[in-house]
Amino acid sequence: MKQPKVITHLVVHHSASHPDTTVAEIEKWHLARKFSSIGYHRIITSDGVIHSGRPESEIPASVKGFNKGTLAVCLTGSFDRDVPTQWQLISLQLLLEEWKLKHPSAKIVGHRELGPTICPGNNLFNWLKQTYP
Repeated sequence: MKQPKVITHLVVHHSASHPDTTVAEIEKWHLARKFSSIGYHRIITSDGVIHSGRPESEIPASVKGFNKGTLAVCLTGSFDRDVPTQWQLISLQLLLEEWKLKHPSAKIVGHRELGPTICPGNNLFNWLKQTYP
């Protein structure tokens, strides 16, 4: 399904899995849940590489009931127990800044701000709120 013209939120997630989780594994999980493809627009692995997921022109499958008008990024790892790597945080900042240039009125949020979940984990969520208050 195509995105509306206005993007209102940039949503940050964690995979809630091992830091070495691959994009293929995440896609497999999403296909098993009957998503049409991987749910996120970008995935940032522990080495800081930003991988493409679903095209930005398509609505993500990332926050039940709140996907329209959002862009979604997922960092691999479980950030209630671990911390994102320096490379992941640098890449996340670069990506969010790029998205903010395209969508200046969009609000940067952690998944938990839009739905009942601990995602993106306390360690990433706290960093997110300190960096983008």
